[in-house]
Amino acid sequence: MLCRLNAPLMVLAYRDNHQAATTIPAGKTIDVIGPAEDDRFCVVNSDGEEFLVFESDLMDRGTLLMRKESSNREVIQLRRATRR
Repeated sequence: MLCRLNAPLMVLAYRDNHQAATTIPAGKTIDVIGPAEDDRFCVVNSDGEEFLVFESDLMDRGTLLMRKESSNREVIQLRRATRR
């Protein structure tokens, strides 16, 4: 699922170094891969790199883009998965 950022988004390194943070600029389109092990986070892909982002920040600062063949089911599944 794609998401266009309306405001800069702070993200955390996904695999090796959770202390490393970077900002993805506003206007960028990122791919939301799905929920992370920690239910507060989602995994996103930007320029071929995976990051962790707070699901609440993603919803506040981005607009989910739906493909024509997609339905709201993906959004509902993402929200359910992140609220376990």
